[in-house]
Amino acid sequence: MRSLCVQHPVIMFFGLMVVLALCALARAGDPNGIKTTDKPVPCTCGVFLSGQFKKGSKEQPKGVPVLTQEMDTPFMNNAMGNRQCTNKCLEMIITHLPKSADIICATTDRDLVHKERAFLFIKNYNDKWQSTNLSAGREFCCKDNVPYKCPMS
Repeated sequence: MRSLCVQHPVIMFFGLMVVLALCALARAGDPNGIKTTDKPVPCTCGVFLSGQFKKGSKEQPKGVPVLTQEMDTPFMNNAMGNRQCTNKCLEMIITHLPKSADIICATTDRDLVHKERAFLFIKNYNDKWQSTNLSAGREFCCKDNVPYKCPMS
């Protein structure tokens, strides 16, 4: 009978250790200890016109992108993954450059676009647009969703 009493605290100690280990495993991977069920956002390319955001600001662009392309999967959640996502977007965009004015003017939700540049933003892993600071290198002018040559001044 005496050996059972001595073993009882030992069993409780090991039981407590198992519970603590399970709690530590449940918290692993999340520094705040909060489990989230959000799935990573796949690499997504978005082209915004310069009138939709403040250059250099951390604020999200206003409205919807003129063009959007979602890839199948996210890249790594770091600078290298963001670079890979950007490169994938550039591969897709470069095929459309010859018709960029037609595409941008046809897809914009405004009747008038005057001397605005198109900038590439990405989403990778997180559901927030990140500026790449890359632009088409030209200005776009549209009226009633049809491109026209921008005036010099």
